[in-house]
Amino acid sequence: MIVIRLFGVIFTLTLVMAVPKPLDEPKHKEFDTCGGDGEFPLGVCRYPENCCTIEEYLMQRNIGYNDVPSCGFNSPFKGKMICCPKTDTQRTTSGPSIFRFTGTHLVTMRYYKNEDRDDYAYRCTGVLLSSSHILASKQCDAENDEDLPSRVKLGSQDARVNDESDIKIAVKQPTRYKNDLVLIELRKTLNTTQPMGNVSIAKLCHPDDLKGHPNFFAAGYSYSTEENESCTKFTMQLRNLNLTECNNVKVTRQIEDLATDQSHFCLRPLPIYKEGEECSKCLTATSSVLHVQRTNGSQCVAGIATPTNNECIQEDSPLYFTNILTNSVSDFFNDVICE
Repeated sequence: MIVIRLFGVIFTLTLVMAVPKPLDEPKHKEFDTCGGDGEFPLGVCRYPENCCTIEEYLMQRNIGYNDVPSCGFNSPFKGKMICCPKTDTQRTTSGPSIFRFTGTHLVTMRYYKNEDRDDYAYRCTGVLLSSSHILASKQCDAENDEDLPSRVKLGSQDARVNDESDIKIAVKQPTRYKNDLVLIELRKTLNTTQPMGNVSIAKLCHPDDLKGHPNFFAAGYSYSTEENESCTKFTMQLRNLNLTECNNVKVTRQIEDLATDQSHFCLRPLPIYKEGEECSKCLTATSSVLHVQRTNGSQCVAGIATPTNNECIQEDSPLYFTNILTNSVSDFFNDVICE
């Protein structure tokens, strides 16, 4: 009788041990409040692809993706959530200020798609250098004058959208700098004495901004390879390298003075996560402008992606940027603008 009872106890324990344990409750649910303690600001739990502030925050703090607090898993099919920092207007006073970039000095250029000139697309990023001049990569130029950009659009957040607040201006014949840069004159001068809202003239860096270990980032219009045109604005953090690390960069367009530290930068993109969107954060010369994030929170323009090749740089491959703060480039600006 005792043996039977003992067998019953053992059988019951075996059944209990065989039943799988319930899964742990998720640490957080999506949109739960997180952060706000220590160095990380107040935020909400989001999936990385839905967090539009994380790249800008990491760029400002110069930290990596692994330093972001995790909210755990909410779904076995969607991966891990992160603590998505809130914007400046939402943050608490105890949290650090978050990098804010509007890119009102960036422009996109219009090109005709066919010989009939009844269709066009925007597919190149430039910088508003003065009230009447646009600076861009020579890659945005064309050997055939008929293929030159016909207009520039200023103030647009998405090149595919025709916003009433966007400013569209026809352009004149461009002026080239070596085989590297192009300066395009507008047919209509902007009235800078009036508030332009979402349009501003670029603030160029001072050579002192390049001393030490500045925080570099690229900005421009992302690119749709399917539609062959520009999309929304983007930013991406970059790490400065020794120029020799760009020795293996594929060069299909010969650039003068490419091997000098004074005239060009060698930088590597630091992608945070892969985006499955139709528009790519492409660092090719047609869509990327080099900026410095200053310690006081402001940004300035330091360079233009060098037109050494036509390929879209999306991974972590290094690439060249032309330093526009050198004396020779400054003399070029002054000679053209002051004519």
